Amino acid sequence: MVGASPCGCPGGGGLELHGLARRSHGKGRMNMGTKKYNADLSIRHKRKSLRLSTHNYGWSGTYFITIRSALHEPVFITPELHSILMEEWYALPSKYSGLTLDEFVIMADHIHFIIHLEGNVEKPATLSAVVGAYKSITTVRWLKHIKAAGLEYPGHIWQRNYYERGIRDAEELAQTRQYIRDNPIK
Repeated sequence: MVGASPCGCPGGGGLELHGLARRSHGKGRMNMGTKKYNADLSIRHKRKSLRLSTHNYGWSGTYFITIRSALHEPVFITPELHSILMEEWYALPSKYSGLTLDEFVIMADHIHFIIHLEGNVEKPATLSAVVGAYKSITTVRWLKHIKAAGLEYPGHIWQRNYYERGIRDAEELAQTRQYIRDNPIK
């Protein structure tokens, strides 16, 4: 296409259309410092949120969570790490009022669990706070174990994000519980 810029924008100016550069003196040189920074026009990297924008995760609710290992490798079959994951799972309610544990299963490269959050307490826990704390506490304990045992392992054991689904009724809760119980059999 005649007059198209390298990025595909119409009009042959390309960089000129985006305000990033201008040709000066007709000799093909670029003048890069002619425009002031405009925060309204800047493009910032933003990770797409997996959370529902219309849902308040501090409200009472029941959630099904899946967290994967960082490298999608079977790291959770290591007996010491498996024990750390179990111990910290059962310790979570002592850290957060209004948190009730339900089903929990550790697979080779991911975990599934169901938690109930009660929003009618003095300092209600949010879903992201509970999941973030669990990931953080288990990672710190695992790294301490690795150091004490003289082992080597990359510092990241968890995937950056997690999958969550709000459970809406008793039937869905029963189905999700059964899914978690059957998961190791698959």
